[in-house]
Amino acid sequence: MLDIRESEILQTTISKIFPFIIIFSFFLFSYGPISPGGGFQAGVIFGTLIIIFELCYERKILSDFFYSTVEYSGVLIILISMLIGLKLTGFLFGGLYRMQTDSLIFANFFLWLLNFAIFIEVSSSIILIFRNFIEWREDE
Repeated sequence: MLDIRESEILQTTISKIFPFIIIFSFFLFSYGPISPGGGFQAGVIFGTLIIIFELCYERKILSDFFYSTVEYSGVLIILISMLIGLKLTGFLFGGLYRMQTDSLIFANFFLWLLNFAIFIEVSSSIILIFRNFIEWREDE
């Protein structure tokens, strides 16, 4: 049976394409406000990349507590956005549409914030779900 740690092909491939996949993930995230699913797709790609990296090198990059904190932060951003919108306009998320600018990149700050919250929540969730399916061997 092939041990992932002994596969130089997998380790070399992951180390070479790692930066490009991160760039692609942030590219999808940046198009989130003008295309559907940007934050979700980018989060899935980024989370999967972290999982593959951890599998190839058989070590955790960051702790479960860190990913849980990031996941709850994303949910908190979404809840705060909903409450601010409800207080300002009476509609969920509605009040944050007032944060528009003339700049094309930051045309609607709210959609960037919402995509960011979805991105960090989804990527952290993917990592935590996968980590719950595998059993990590502790170093002695």
